[in-house]
Amino acid sequence: MSVFSRYRRALQLPGLLTALLLSASFCLPASAIDNSGLEKAASALAQSGFQGAVLAARGDQVLLQKSLGQFGELNQTFRFASITKQMTAILVMQEVDAGKLKLDASLGSYWPDYPNADARAITLRQLLTHYSGLYNENAIPDFHMTSAARGDNMQEFATGVCAQPLKASPGSNFDYNNCDYMVLGALLERMNKQSFAQLLKKRIFQPAGMKQSGLYNAAMPDNRSHVHGILNGQPEPDVNFASYGAAGSSYGTLQDLLAMNRAFIQGKLMSAAARSEMLKPNATGGALGVWVYPFGGADAAKPTVIVERQGWIAGIRILNLVDTASGNVLILVSTNGDLDLTQTWANQGPAAALLSALIKAK
Repeated sequence: MSVFSRYRRALQLPGLLTALLLSASFCLPASAIDNSGLEKAASALAQSGFQGAVLAARGDQVLLQKSLGQFGELNQTFRFASITKQMTAILVMQEVDAGKLKLDASLGSYWPDYPNADARAITLRQLLTHYSGLYNENAIPDFHMTSAARGDNMQEFATGVCAQPLKASPGSNFDYNNCDYMVLGALLERMNKQSFAQLLKKRIFQPAGMKQSGLYNAAMPDNRSHVHGILNGQPEPDVNFASYGAAGSSYGTLQDLLAMNRAFIQGKLMSAAARSEMLKPNATGGALGVWVYPFGGADAAKPTVIVERQGWIAGIRILNLVDTASGNVLILVSTNGDLDLTQTWANQGPAAALLSALIKAK
């Protein structure tokens, strides 16, 4: 679902943001960092009724880890949902690094017999930024429900439901669409002759040290030992998490997500040039697989450039915030699918006070 168009007013200087993002090195003071501001913000969040987990880190130091409400143990596994799109974008940028893909080349350049001839004109950049015009699978209400029994075959999804007639001309308008990333995932599989799960494991999970991460599949469309939440005030419905593929089927722990962020910051997953390209925001903050915007909550005169990726499926929402210049990472996992996590860019919402306190921590 599209919630990021609200960034438009906050993003007047994309060139400046890109320049700031080029600096990924950061220094930590020799003494311990004071996390009292984080503790205070976390306490206020708990008092607001937030149910979930919070992790704040800088560089190699974890400054805060808290289970709030009824979340339980912090080492639990949960669905990453659309954080998977960030991983898919990383895989695409690795192919760009290797000279195998070009962002502004058409899908048809690499998939000449893609079933929808009109879709062959879509560029990879348009897929990554949701300007493809592809049919949106969310138009089918039960597509991701367990009762639909659609399994996990991303090639079938990409060449079936996603290959239906275009909704709009490529590049004409923004439409948040899982099909964009299902098609990208299927393309990566075809190019590498490996499954998307294998690509994630070899190119992201293992290099980053994500020890508990994986991808839901037809044999495990859900796992009842993983974290579950509520939606519309009720226990969440039964969802086939495997049906999201490269758009949302990954899972792991807080430590896994932190490990991915650290690897991303430290340049372990792609070249500096590729990362710079990935993090160039457009006029509404949309970059490749993430959103990038200035956050002024800690210092209005000197905003901090934040890389954001959200995930949301049914009763679980995740907010993943990264400050590449200082090595700051803030992760929120909510077990209330009704809670809006989208207002951080405006210094509002559940994460704003925590992010401000993290940036200010000395």
